Amino acid sequence: MQQEAKYDTALILPGGGARAAYQVGVIKALATLHGDRQYNPYRILCGTSAGAINAVALASKAENFSNAADWLESLWTALSTDQIYRSDWLGVMSNAWRLLLSLFNSGIAVGRPVGLLDNSPLRELLKQNLDIAAISENINAGHLDALSVTAMDYTQGVSISFFQGGPERAGWQRWRRQGVPTPIDIAHVMASTAIPTIFPPQRIGRNYFGDGALRQLTPISPALHLGAERVLIIPANGHRKEYRRPLQKIQSPAFGQIIGHLLNSAFVDSIETDIERLERINQLIRLMPEQESFTEHQLRPIEALVISPSEDIDAIADDFLRELPRSIRTFFRGNAGRSAGGVNVASYLLFTTAFSERLIQLGYNDGMANIEELRRFVYGD
Repeated sequence: MQQEAKYDTALILPGGGARAAYQVGVIKALATLHGDRQYNPYRILCGTSAGAINAVALASKAENFSNAADWLESLWTALSTDQIYRSDWLGVMSNAWRLLLSLFNSGIAVGRPVGLLDNSPLRELLKQNLDIAAISENINAGHLDALSVTAMDYTQGVSISFFQGGPERAGWQRWRRQGVPTPIDIAHVMASTAIPTIFPPQRIGRNYFGDGALRQLTPISPALHLGAERVLIIPANGHRKEYRRPLQKIQSPAFGQIIGHLLNSAFVDSIETDIERLERINQLIRLMPEQESFTEHQLRPIEALVISPSEDIDAIADDFLRELPRSIRTFFRGNAGRSAGGVNVASYLLFTTAFSERLIQLGYNDGMANIEELRRFVYGD
């Protein structure tokens, strides 16, 4: 007899640009573990940035998790950079010029948001491949409880988690973060994936939004608001892993290195800090005396499991830089350089088949290496 998953388990997929291919590999391992079970083991899906693409894709095919994992792998392994952003010289140079001018004249961005790269091809890719209408169908059919996509509201300066499904009156408002119930569509995914300065902000309603990793102080909280009691987190970066980097000549940081650290602070620091906070709160709750059943806000530990890269993705990206379009390579050569740490930025833009396949394999290997722990966590075996 097959053991069913615990239905309060949420799958949290943080951002990381092209690095999110790693999540697809872990999802592939989860599908291997799931086998031919005919239900969705992750009833709550929360995605941010490129992780939002993966979350929405899984939500649109929630009726069969294993089939959804196969389809998601096929999507990523067929990617090319021109399906994500314009990389021709005219497009890159004109956008770079407008971005530079906007530093001195905010009117440049009026009516046409600015970014280094034009990501309009991504919108077409999502329209062609994501069945947005199926999300509502899967929620109504009971295959999915809730989906959340987080974006940063530049207009108000707050993190907004757009969600569909979940408990009644599940909307929330906390300091610098809100939960807004709404049908998820392509605009929310585009907003969540708009990496700051690289891709232009996206308009939803009256406001403009950017990458959801910005100001997302508590990436785990949307899943908890939507009813999760267990969270499986797949960051696209190392979680408290110490990589041994080769010694480099110390020099003043280049522009690309600074941007790389800013991106890492958005995509890495928040999720790691939130995981540590969750672990500490769990410890405190377990030390507390048993609470009375009539307590209005009964505290309970939230089980969490993290599957993160066992290898340094920056070092992996270094082997694939030649696959970037020449216009992008030229920009990084002049502004970042490998020794200056610019590979941090490049790894977010390497939407190529070879790089995706390499990260998918890494994610699959890491998932299978933790398969028994995953089996106990998801299915209670």
